[in-house]
Amino acid sequence: MSGRQPKCFGDGKAVFIERNVWDPSVPEDVKKRLQGSGKGIIQGPSNRVAVQPIPPDAKHPAAGQWGLVAAANLFPGEHVIDYVGRVSTMDAAEPDSEYVAELCPGIVIDAAREGGQARFINDFHGTGKMPNVRFERRVEASG
Repeated sequence: MSGRQPKCFGDGKAVFIERNVWDPSVPEDVKKRLQGSGKGIIQGPSNRVAVQPIPPDAKHPAAGQWGLVAAANLFPGEHVIDYVGRVSTMDAAEPDSEYVAELCPGIVIDAAREGGQARFINDFHGTGKMPNVRFERRVEASG
């Protein structure tokens, strides 16, 4: 857990972490392959985004929940934040988690119980808008 937890970390259902936590279900050779140089990794809470409640009367599928919003001007193609959580095999992940992102076939990052600000990114479907961000796979130096 980090001592730099954001002022507002939303629903209180997850522990704030700055780096991925590796589950023992991930084979060592896969873990080594997925860990890279660590260049460009954004650690800790970002001041470029904020976790905010989505008003319950908003015309948004996540109304009444929490969402990640820009807290500064963001530029097209800019790397904003890393999605961190527990890296595990798909079989070891929480079966009903709504915070799972596939890292590679059979390996996922689940931010349901531990994660960073990016766990509050909401899907654009049902909002009437087009996506305004994209996910890119990146690797980090260690855990």
